[in-house]
Amino acid sequence: MAETHERIFYEVMWRSWTAKGDSPSPVPWWLQQAFHRWTDSFDAGSFESKEGALASNALYRYWSMVGVKDHRQESLVGQAGEIEPVYDKYSVAFLLYEPSSGALRLPQLPGPGGSVEQRMEAAHLPVVETVFRTGTGFEVTQRTLATTVGVRQRDLVLNRLSVTAGADAPRDGWLCVAVLPAGPSGFQRHYRGAAQDTDRRLTLLRYLPQEARVVTNTGWGPVFDRAPEQYGVYGNPDFSQDPGSYLVRSPFHELTVGGKLNGADEATDQVAGMCTGVFAWPFRLEEGESFSLDVRLPVDTYSGADDLAELRSAPADDLEAANREFWTRKLTQEGVQPRLPAPVAHLADLFRQTRGQLLVLSDSGQIHPGPTVYDSFWIRDSSVEATACSLAGDTALARAQLGTHHRGAFNFGRGRIGPCAEYGFFGGQHEKDDQEWDSNGQALWALGRFDRTQGPGAAFGAGLYNPYILGGARWLRDNRDQYGLLHSGWSAEHLGERDKPHYWDDIWGLAGLYEAARLAERLGTPEVGELWWAFDDMKRATAASMRWVLDEQSRRGEWETFLPTGPGDVGRLDSTMIGAAAYFHPCRLHMGSKLGDDIDRAARFTLDTLYGHFVRGGYRHEAAWNAYGPYLTLQLAHACLLAGDPQRMDDLLGWTVGAGTPVARGQRAALGAWNEQHAFPIASDFAEFPDRFWYMGDMPHGWAAAEYLLLVRDILFFEADEDRDPHLYIAPGVRPHWVPDGETVSVSDAPTLFGAPFGYRLTHDTAARTVTVDIDQSPPHLRYVYPCRFGPVRTATAGGRTLDVTGADVQVPPGTRRFSVRYA
Repeated sequence: MAETHERIFYEVMWRSWTAKGDSPSPVPWWLQQAFHRWTDSFDAGSFESKEGALASNALYRYWSMVGVKDHRQESLVGQAGEIEPVYDKYSVAFLLYEPSSGALRLPQLPGPGGSVEQRMEAAHLPVVETVFRTGTGFEVTQRTLATTVGVRQRDLVLNRLSVTAGADAPRDGWLCVAVLPAGPSGFQRHYRGAAQDTDRRLTLLRYLPQEARVVTNTGWGPVFDRAPEQYGVYGNPDFSQDPGSYLVRSPFHELTVGGKLNGADEATDQVAGMCTGVFAWPFRLEEGESFSLDVRLPVDTYSGADDLAELRSAPADDLEAANREFWTRKLTQEGVQPRLPAPVAHLADLFRQTRGQLLVLSDSGQIHPGPTVYDSFWIRDSSVEATACSLAGDTALARAQLGTHHRGAFNFGRGRIGPCAEYGFFGGQHEKDDQEWDSNGQALWALGRFDRTQGPGAAFGAGLYNPYILGGARWLRDNRDQYGLLHSGWSAEHLGERDKPHYWDDIWGLAGLYEAARLAERLGTPEVGELWWAFDDMKRATAASMRWVLDEQSRRGEWETFLPTGPGDVGRLDSTMIGAAAYFHPCRLHMGSKLGDDIDRAARFTLDTLYGHFVRGGYRHEAAWNAYGPYLTLQLAHACLLAGDPQRMDDLLGWTVGAGTPVARGQRAALGAWNEQHAFPIASDFAEFPDRFWYMGDMPHGWAAAEYLLLVRDILFFEADEDRDPHLYIAPGVRPHWVPDGETVSVSDAPTLFGAPFGYRLTHDTAARTVTVDIDQSPPHLRYVYPCRFGPVRTATAGGRTLDVTGADVQVPPGTRRFSVRYA
C-alpha cells in the first residue's frame, strides 16, 4: 500500500506532467520517461506499491556526476541541469521568467523552438555544462563543478549561471533558481529490506535574507553570491492531503498566473514533504550582453558565521580555475595517456573521463561502485576497480584500496558465515549477508596483480602475505562443498539464484589461488607447495564438474556447447551464463589452458553461444535484469579480445560507447557514463518496451568504468604468460579503420605486470601498406608479439633482420626498438 507522501507525489507529478503548457512545472526527465510510457508493473519484491516504486525512481536512473577526488559525497546533475547533492534533502534547478509575456521558461519543457544541450567540459573534465535556449532569444548556460574551499578543504558544488540575449529576445527577464524536493535520483528511495532509506522529503524550507542562504530541514541548502530581489517558499500549512492543493500553492503556478512570488521566507509540509522555493534575479539585457549568477551548494558540514565566511572566501573565478587546473593535470598529464587517431579519439577522451569517475567515487581511498545506492564498499567491485586504477597509473588510489581497505575487510572472527568459516574470509556486511563466495578469489587476485605491477622493490605483497593472503588462500582451500566447489551463494547478482553454486566463484577462486601461489614463489615462503596443492585441488574439482555438465548436456541432446552458470543449471541456456566470460577476463585461465584443453575449447564455444543468443548490439540480460548489461558487454568484449576475436570486440565496444551517451526522445540521457543496467526503452528510444518490470542500478557504475579502462588498455597492449615465457602483445585490438594514413597510436608510461613501464608508437602508411612500431619504454628481456590486423603479413623486419611470423602474429625478439610490417 502506498504511503501518503508517495501517493501525493505520484499525483502531483502526473498532473503537472499532463498540464504541461497550461501550468508548467519542472518535472524531471526520469518522471517524463515513466509517464511517457506508463506501466503498472513494478518489482513487488522490492517495493510496496507502484507509487513507492515511482518515488524511488526504479526505472530510469540516468544522470551525470560531479565530485571531489577522495571525498565522501558526490552530486548528481540531471538532464536539464538539476543538481542533487546525494545526501542532502533538496535539489536545485534553474528557469527563466519573462514578465512581458508572463511566460515561464523551463529547461525540462523547452517548448517550441527551445532546446537543451549538455556536455562535459573538454569532453572529459568533471564539469557539466547545460545550455538552455528558450526559443524566444534567451540562452542560459550553466556550468556545474565540485571543488574545495578554505584551509580545511571542505566540499562545495559551484553552480555558475549566465544569461545572454539575442537580437529578438525580450529585454527583461528573471533568472530563477528553484529548490525542489525531488532530484535526478528520485524522491524517496524506500524499499523492502533496506537498512536505511534515502529520504529526500523537504518538510521545512527557510530562506535567511540577511545571509542569502537557504535552510532545508536541518541542514544548509544553497548559498547565493548575491541576494535575490524576489523570492517565495511554499508548503502545506493546513495539512491538506489533496494533491490539487500542491499545484495551486506553487511558485510556478503563481508566476504563471500572477507574475509574482509570495515573499514568504519559511514554509513547512508535514504531510508529503514537498516544500518548494523559487529565488529570482531580474535583469535587463541588450543584444550580446550577459547576466551572471553564482550559487554555492555546501556539500560538507558547515555551521555558523565562520563557516559561511569560509564558504564564500574564494572568488568563484578562482575556484573554477583551480578545479580546471587540477583535473587537467591529473587526467591529461599524469597516469597513462593513450593517444588515438581522429576516428577513435573519443575513446581516449572516454578513458580520461572514466578515470575521473573512479577518482571521484573513491572515499579516502575506498573505491565505491556508485554515488547513491552503491555508495559503499564491495570486495568484488573494488578489486576490479583498484586493478584498473593501478594499470591506468592511479597507483596511490590502488595502493590505498588494496593495502588498507581490502586488508580491513579480512575477518579474524571464529564464527560461521552460513556453511563457511568466518576466519580468513574477505568481506564486509554485503559479502556476509549475501554469502558472496567470489570475494576471496577476487581479493587474492587483485593483491597479487598489484604486487606484480609494483615490482619487487615495493614489497607490497610481502607486507600482506601473512595473515591476509595466506589466510585467504587457506579459506578457499577449506571452505568448499562435497564436490570441491565453492558453496551456493549470490555473489555477483547477474549470475542467477543464490541457492545454487556458480562457476564464477570457482573461476575467481582459481585466479586468486594462482596469484597467491606465485606470490609465495616470489617471496620464497615455505607454503609454496601447500598453495599449489590448494590450486590443483580446486582446479581438479572445477574441471571435473564442468566436464560432467558438458557430458550431461550432450547426453540430453544439446547441440550447442556452453558452460551454464553452474552445475545446478545443466542445460540452462540463458543469459546468466555470462559468468563464464571470467574464464578469459579478468581471470585469464585460458593462458596455459589451466583447466585443460577440453575445458578451454568449451569456454571458447561458450563465447560463441553467448554472442549468438544474447547480443543484440550489447549484451541482453533478460534472465535476471530484463535490461542490457553495459559492464557485462565490456567483459564479453574483453573476453573476445583475449580469445582472438577483435571484430566482435570492436562491435561490442562500439555499442557500449554509444550506451554511455544514450538519446531518449531527442534528449541526451547521460554523458559518457554507464548504469549497471541500461533500460531497453532508453536503449531503443522507446521502440522496445518490456512487458514486465526491469532492474536499474547506479550511475555512473564504477565497475563498468573500470572494465572500460581495462579493455582500452588491453586493446593497446597486454601481457601474457608472465611466469613462464613472459611476452607482451602490441596493439592486439587496434582495428584497421582506427588508423588512417599517417596517423599514430601510442601509449606511454603504462604500468605493466612486469613491474616496469611500457610505451610505444604505431604509425600506419596506407600507400606502402606498412605498419611501423617504435618501442620507447619496455621492461627488460621481454619479447613481443604483434598480431597484424591490417591484412596478411608479407614481410616483417627489425634492424635489417627478418622476423618470424606465425599466422598473423609477428614474433619480435627482446631488445627490439623498431620493427616494420608490410601487409598484403
